[in-house]
Amino acid sequence: MDPIRTLLSRCAAHFHSGKLNRDLDEELRAHIDLAFEENLKRGMSNQDARTAALREFGGVTQTREAYRMQQGIPFVDTLARDARYAVRQLRKSPVFAATAILTLALGIGATTAIFTVMNAVLLRSLPVPNPQQLVYLHTPDDQPYGAHSTGDSETSFSLPVFDALRQDHRAFSQVVAFAPLSMDGKVAVRVDNQSPEQVSAEMVSGNFFSGLGVTMARGRGFALDDENQNSAVVVLSYEYWSRRFSRNPFALGQTMYVKGIPFTIVGVAREGFPGVNPGGLTDFWMPLQRMPQLNPWGNSTTHTLYGSPDWWCLQLIARLNPGVTAKQAVAEATPAFDAAAYATLGIPPDATHPKVRLGFAPAKGIQGLGDYDREPILILMALVTLVLLIACSNVAMLIVARNAARQRDFSLRMALGAQRSTLLRQLFTESCLLVLSGSLLGWLFALSGARALAAWSRLEVNLTPDTTILLFACCVSVVAATLFALAPLRTATNAPVNSALRVSAATSYQRRKSGSAVLALQVALCFTLLTAAGLLLRTLLNFEGANLGMQTDSLLVFGVTPQNVPNNDARLVFYRTLLDRVRVLPGVESATLIQNRPGSGWSSNEEAFVDGVKHPFEQVPLRLNLVGPDFLSTFGIPLLAGRDIQDRDTSGSERVAIVNETFVKKLLPNTNPIGHQLGDPTEHTYRIVGVARDSKYRSVDEAPRAMAYLPYTQDEAPPTMQIELRTAGSPLALLASVEKAVHEIDPSLPLEKPMTQGAVFADSYADQRLFARLAMFFGLLAALLVGIGLYGTLSYRVSRRSMEIGVRMALGAQRPRVLVMVLRESLLIAAIGISAGIPFALIAGHFMSSMLYGLEPYDKLTLAAALVGVLAISLVSGYLPARRAASIDPMRALRTE
Repeated sequence: MDPIRTLLSRCAAHFHSGKLNRDLDEELRAHIDLAFEENLKRGMSNQDARTAALREFGGVTQTREAYRMQQGIPFVDTLARDARYAVRQLRKSPVFAATAILTLALGIGATTAIFTVMNAVLLRSLPVPNPQQLVYLHTPDDQPYGAHSTGDSETSFSLPVFDALRQDHRAFSQVVAFAPLSMDGKVAVRVDNQSPEQVSAEMVSGNFFSGLGVTMARGRGFALDDENQNSAVVVLSYEYWSRRFSRNPFALGQTMYVKGIPFTIVGVAREGFPGVNPGGLTDFWMPLQRMPQLNPWGNSTTHTLYGSPDWWCLQLIARLNPGVTAKQAVAEATPAFDAAAYATLGIPPDATHPKVRLGFAPAKGIQGLGDYDREPILILMALVTLVLLIACSNVAMLIVARNAARQRDFSLRMALGAQRSTLLRQLFTESCLLVLSGSLLGWLFALSGARALAAWSRLEVNLTPDTTILLFACCVSVVAATLFALAPLRTATNAPVNSALRVSAATSYQRRKSGSAVLALQVALCFTLLTAAGLLLRTLLNFEGANLGMQTDSLLVFGVTPQNVPNNDARLVFYRTLLDRVRVLPGVESATLIQNRPGSGWSSNEEAFVDGVKHPFEQVPLRLNLVGPDFLSTFGIPLLAGRDIQDRDTSGSERVAIVNETFVKKLLPNTNPIGHQLGDPTEHTYRIVGVARDSKYRSVDEAPRAMAYLPYTQDEAPPTMQIELRTAGSPLALLASVEKAVHEIDPSLPLEKPMTQGAVFADSYADQRLFARLAMFFGLLAALLVGIGLYGTLSYRVSRRSMEIGVRMALGAQRPRVLVMVLRESLLIAAIGISAGIPFALIAGHFMSSMLYGLEPYDKLTLAAALVGVLAISLVSGYLPARRAASIDPMRALRTE
């Protein structure tokens, strides 16, 4: 029987018996060898005989594929065969498979982790029904002229404005109000006789839960009667109920003491609702209160929620009516807003104070997150995308190089009649296996990385992966799989038949050229990442080495909020008693009090009156802080003239003040400031008794501003004060004795955010520290990936050029010259990449300018360091292949080829 017909019949038998194709392939090879020998007997050359044999049996594979389709072999069976074939191929190259999977895992994991945080901070909607209808209300032009601020001036509204907006139902079906109970949102809480703790709390309007559509896991929510009657009830978050009460259903009905005031627990919000607190998780909620101890933002009784219509202290979130767009809602709500806002404030006196506009922002991510905060996150996303691009191009190059070594196999299969679609399907299956393995490992990296990011940044946001994250990861994986399948396809499917018979394995110049271009692009991206990382690292070093104008070493700070104190005199007695007790503690060298701890980001700002002359706030804004005796000496701030605040500066003595250098330069230049009067003469004036050196106040990166320090005993004592202790040893070692001294005065009083003063300033640039760490990690990761890519490519090229190098050495080329030849190739790629990367690095520096401190975006030292780093990577990556090339034995290389 004709050999081809015999094979076809055997093909059918194999399919019916379920045997693997390799059984048929072995028989096919035997027939090809037989035909090859017969062609040789006819006088053909070796190459012509082999080519004729391949062409004679080339239709067998096509017939086999056609038979499969004709017999209706399931597509799933085809995929299973391709998967088994891909696994066998990857098993043959374990180093390649491990490198590709790990590279993909690092790239996909880092990208997904950053996107998880970006999604939570910028994109994620509130977990409530119809979240697309919710908008945050804000005033883009700041608060109206004459309104008193809370610190978040663009996102706060007065009680009359809130009442007017929620009664006008043309734009909104619901308007909900909320406000924190202190500047940092934390309040002192005690349950039964247990130790007090600091937790996050908000007071809200009666329609808070019903307006947002939040159901209760236990008990009930609030009603409008709870708001109108200022009911002493609270609703716990599910997370706080789980953490503090271990999900005990009998927690409902228990009494919780908030700042010493009893409240009854009436409900637990459903699981997964974090609240609407900007950038954090709320532990419990209470209705709006009239008690001065529970004033919003922890403010003093100077401004109260119900007694000060010009105090803008409430934050608002609204639900749009169905079918109403944000633009339509602005037009509908503006008249009611204007009428309520200016009914108590009056019309602005001149054109320099125009009316403010009402604006909306989608209820996604963190409320009030401005461009300054969004920009670093977007820049980080761009940087990690570059890392992913480097990782994907690295894997693509590995696959191309590996498939180039399989060229003869592809040529043989094409000669035997394999379809291009078959090769594509199998290459795509291999890529899918690599991407699937890399994605699964990268998903584990992403989960750990997202949690680490949240911990490092102290973001109290839910980082549980949602549909958006899964969709993002799937899209990245699909794109990567398609890229890796298509990258080597042209090389595999365009392989000529006679290339299977060639004995030379020399790499073509064109292939080397395209590979070098990809490597140069990787080097350019790596140079950009290293430059960005260097800028952020140097910024962090500038923050850490900044001159604060004070001595923060051995300085301990904690806050206290006296409870159940009836008036200002009682608060003064409390603070004086506490200061006397901590002063005599062993290890304490000096102690003082201050209203706003330096470095916390908060400050009080007023218009400056000097000797009865008013200086507008826009010209010279004046910062004020209430302090205790020995303030300058405790902080270590140099006194330039006059004296410090002393114990004798009481409510019954002359009012005094200390100013800083900038105050003197701007308001009292070329004169002795001692003795001049500070303050509005229609209210209270203070005699300047001292001049202090400029020191950092709100943050490390702020410019000097006019500052005045007033004795807290000569003003309305704040409801919360910070105690500053200078110690002889470790500040944190005193916490136990300090806590004991405080509890001797009030057992239910917790220490609020005890920490070193240096740590307070360090927290002021925590974001910059996080960004610098992440950028350095991404830069080093990119450097590692580029190094792997250079090393792998050069190693492959050296192995493919073994015959060429052997010939060179046989003709007299010295080993150092061969070493230089390979290193020159690596350095040439680096030089091209650096040249291409310099413009990208300059553009990146320009976009990062708002994140830098004490540094220009085009810093030459940083660019030079990145250049040296890239050159070092190139030398290290090229040295090992170059050394191996220089050690090639010419005779062995020639015999091998």
